[in-house]
Amino acid sequence: MKRFFALVIIVAVGIIFLPWLHAARADTQSTTVNVYSQQNDLVKSVVFRIGNPYYVVNNQTPGVQMDVAPFIQNDRTFVPVRYLGNALGVTDENITWDAPSQMATLEGAKAMLQMTIGKAQVTSDGVAKAIDVAPMLVDPGRTMLPARYVAEGLGYEVAWDAASQTVVCWPAGEAQPDVSVAVDYLNEQGQPVVQGETYTTRAGYQIPKETKLVIPEYINDFGPGDPNRCEIGFGIDLTKGDLEGQWKDAAAILSQKLDSQAVDDVMAYVMQKTERNQELTNKFWETTDKKVCVGSSWGSYGIQITVWYKS
Repeated sequence: MKRFFALVIIVAVGIIFLPWLHAARADTQSTTVNVYSQQNDLVKSVVFRIGNPYYVVNNQTPGVQMDVAPFIQNDRTFVPVRYLGNALGVTDENITWDAPSQMATLEGAKAMLQMTIGKAQVTSDGVAKAIDVAPMLVDPGRTMLPARYVAEGLGYEVAWDAASQTVVCWPAGEAQPDVSVAVDYLNEQGQPVVQGETYTTRAGYQIPKETKLVIPEYINDFGPGDPNRCEIGFGIDLTKGDLEGQWKDAAAILSQKLDSQAVDDVMAYVMQKTERNQELTNKFWETTDKKVCVGSSWGSYGIQITVWYKS
């Protein structure tokens, strides 16, 4: 009899509390949020600038620093795929790199993208699409590709602004946002004062067009993918005069990729030679990711300055 009453009590308690427990469980499930999708929805604008190792999301400054800057090659704007994915809400956990096949995979909220170094195609959810340029691998081991092929696959539109040298991404179907705050920040961030009109090298350096520095015609052979890992090389020409102007331009160029102390040290050595009969033995400096050399032989009218990617 006691067992019977105990069983009745258990059943009664179950009848009373089971609906409440079910409701509580259902409520818990209904409030579960897909944080990844939510993060993706929050991205309203992303801005990259050629030669600038920062990007800005939603006009929020300071920007996010990268270990490689976007660059232009063959009239195409290349950006680092991982950082673009991060900017558009794809976390590092959803970005993988397969070294044997040299394939990068991004698992976005709207699609899974795959791309292989040297292969001119992007695969979206298993469907391959031919593109007009192949992804490339640059120091320090970053996959680079025009932003459009990644951003559009993740549900974003892309625009290029030649005047500000910026790439802008925003959600497809929405009006292009005002990113003036981001552009102003990127124009100022890490950008030295370069006098007059400039052009941008493949490695992302701004070079003044009217400079008296010796800028080699093959300067765009330098940069990402260069077999000698050279980023830029140029020279001071003693025969052209205006050494102060050349020094200023040289410092402005170096300041785009080197910290201020390194630039000061390099330029202090460069300025020791003002006449042909002086010699500057090759001297090297190293930063976290760069190696710099300055040298000039006795009797030479030129002083060579070279920057390499550090191995």
